[in-house]
Amino acid sequence: MSDDKKIIFSMVGVSKIYPPQKQVLKNIYLSFYYGAKIGILGLNGAGKSTLLKIIAGLEKSFQGEVVFSPGYSVGYLSQEPELDPSKTAREIVMEGAQKTVDLLKEFEEINNKFAEPMSDDEMNNSSSVRVRYKMRSMRRTVGSWIIRLKWRWMRCAVRIRILL
Repeated sequence: MSDDKKIIFSMVGVSKIYPPQKQVLKNIYLSFYYGAKIGILGLNGAGKSTLLKIIAGLEKSFQGEVVFSPGYSVGYLSQEPELDPSKTAREIVMEGAQKTVDLLKEFEEINNKFAEPMSDDEMNNSSSVRVRYKMRSMRRTVGSWIIRLKWRWMRCAVRIRILL
């Protein structure tokens, strides 16, 4: 049998009820062919995320059967990221954009150096030329400017959320 005709996943009679009596999935039957592209559509609360969690093996309490062909597995990217509660929102954002944060820090150090008085010799020596070149190349890195805007937006969003 060719791979594109091979069923690699099956779900048979799957149902899920959240206590006390909220049924989000009822008697679902699915099969996926190798290489198939799927989409799951539905209203809020219809059970889309629950269905994906069952497929990924994260949700264990359901009725029915889920079977993968040997040699195949599933990955799952959660809708809601697991954030470290010991870190602030700023620390989490900065961790995700560390390369850009380091670049911004270096750029600010270079700018501060040029703000200091320099003689013509200091301005023309090789380290100053290298610093000017590095500064020009950093200006071309658009992402380093975007992080400032994103951080400002996030701070505003957090303030709005706190006020609501």
